[in-house]
Order: sequence, then C-alpha cells, then structure tokens
Amino acid sequence: MPNNTNVVLCDRTLHLVREDSKGHKASQKRSSTLIDQLIKIGWTREQDLQGDDRQALRDAFALRFTPEAIKLISNKNAQGHDTAPDHNGCHFTTGGKPKNQAHWKGQITSGLNKLGQAIENRKVKQISGGANTPRDIFTRVKDEIAKLKTAVKKEIEKVDDFDKQEQLENTLELLKAIK
Repeated sequence: MPNNTNVVLCDRTLHLVREDSKGHKASQKRSSTLIDQLIKIGWTREQDLQGDDRQALRDAFALRFTPEAIKLISNKNAQGHDTAPDHNGCHFTTGGKPKNQAHWKGQITSGLNKLGQAIENRKVKQISGGANTPRDIFTRVKDEIAKLKTAVKKEIEKVDDFDKQEQLENTLELLKAIK
C-alpha cells in the first residue's frame, strides 16, 4: 500500500470532519461529502498525514464523543482507571472493560479506519460503474487474495517463532505468484 506522505489537511477537510462529528449519527449527506473531500486530497488512511495534521484530524474526529471523553483523551496525566462516559452515560463497555483513555483513542483510530474503508468501497463502486451489480468471480478472487496478503504481512510482524515466520513468508510468496 503506498504511503501518501504528501497529503496535507486543509481547512475545508477539518470543517467537514467537525460537521460530520456534530451529530450522534452523522447524516449520510455530510459523510458522503467528507468522503469525497478525503478522496480529493488523496487521504486513504491515518498514516497518510504527518505530525500536526494527523493530530488535528484526530482532534476533529473526537468531537463526536462526550465532553468528558474529549477531556480524557487530551489529559496527558490520565491513568488507566480514569474513565469517561459515552452518550448513554456508561463508563464501561458491554464486556466490562473501562472506557479509559486507551479506549477512546482506539475509537478514534477505529473510526478513521472506517473512513478509509468507505473510501475503498467508493472506489470499488466507481470502478464497477456505480451500479448495485455483483462483482464477477475474478474481481472477488483478486480482492480476497489482496486481503490474505495483508493479513499474512501483519501476522509475519507479530510472530516470534522463526519456523512459523518462514511458513508465512512462503505463503506470501505463493499469494504474490497468483495473478
């Protein structure tokens, strides 16, 4: 995946992110406009932005959370037991984990990843002519192989066992050979 380090955040993009973050559930029209703007500036994932631009995007995206959560995210001295409620007043997830600073930062990352997926989906839809038609078998296989390559690359970075790592690298080579 190319690294678009030349992406620069403009005032219009920040404005659209803030507008999209205002409602509890952003309207389809605002989200669509935001995705169009992100495509226009060449943004595909959070890592495309550097330094201040990246932080400004994260700060604007955080506006969709409660004021307490926003305050917790920006607190440099926050402890693991410090929590902030969501819009329903819950300080814990349904699994019982605290909604601490790590949780809220993870929500930002997750939300930005979903925007990236929406951009990819938009590109796929444009390639297919925008119709709601099923993809042909070749496109589906190509997409699945690309997903497998990504998963194998991520797994190679995680695995400490050299034998498993070698097996994964061999698998990656096989996937690359398929065209």
